[in-house]
Amino acid sequence: MNILSEAVKEYYGKHAEREWNRLVQDPYHRLEFIVTMHFLDKYLPKKGLILDAGGGSGRYTIELAKKGHDVVLFDLSVECLREAEKRIRNARVKNRVKNVVQGSITDMSQFPIETFDAVVCFGALSHLVEKRDRDSVASELVRVAKVKAPIFVSVINLYGVFRVVLQRIQYELLASSHREMFSQGVHRAEWHKDEPDYKAFQMLISSFLLN
Repeated sequence: MNILSEAVKEYYGKHAEREWNRLVQDPYHRLEFIVTMHFLDKYLPKKGLILDAGGGSGRYTIELAKKGHDVVLFDLSVECLREAEKRIRNARVKNRVKNVVQGSITDMSQFPIETFDAVVCFGALSHLVEKRDRDSVASELVRVAKVKAPIFVSVINLYGVFRVVLQRIQYELLASSHREMFSQGVHRAEWHKDEPDYKAFQMLISSFLLN
C-alpha cells in the first residue's frame, strides 16, 4: 500500500462516525445525497447485486438495501467498515448486505470478472493523485461489472477544490507553488507538513479531478 493510501486509511480510521454523518450534516450535503439517490433510483436495475466501492461507513449501502437491493460494501478503512456493520444491524438490512469487504479500489482482484449488476463509487477516486491509479481503478470497476451494467462514479471537480481552499486555507490562493492545484485540480497534503496544524489538513490529501 502506498503512502497516500496509508494516509487516507489513517484519516478515515479516525473519522468513521463523521463519515457516516457527512451526507446528512447540513443542507448542502443532504442535497448531494438526495440528487445521487434520485439518479440511482432512476437507473439502477431492479434486481441484482450492487458493489458499493469505497463506500466508507455505509450510508449508500444501507439506503440501497432499504430499497430492496442486494449490496456488497467494499472499503479501505477497517474502522469505517466496523461503523457500517453497526449501522447495518441497527437498520435491520443485514439480509440485503451480502458482504462487507476490506480492500483498496486500486486492487479488486478478490472479485471475479463480471460479478456485479451495477457498481457505485462515490468520492473514492478523488483520493488518487496519479492518473495511472485512476486509470487502474476505472479498469477494475469495469472488470467487476457485468456487460452493460451501469457504473456510477462521482469525483470532486475543480470548483470543489476552490471552495475547500476558500473555506479552510484561504492564504493558499496566493501561493506560487500551487500552480498544479489551479491547472489540474490536484491538492497535495505534503504542502502542509511543516505547519503545526498539519493533521487538520489530512482530509485534503485528495486529488480533485477536473473531468
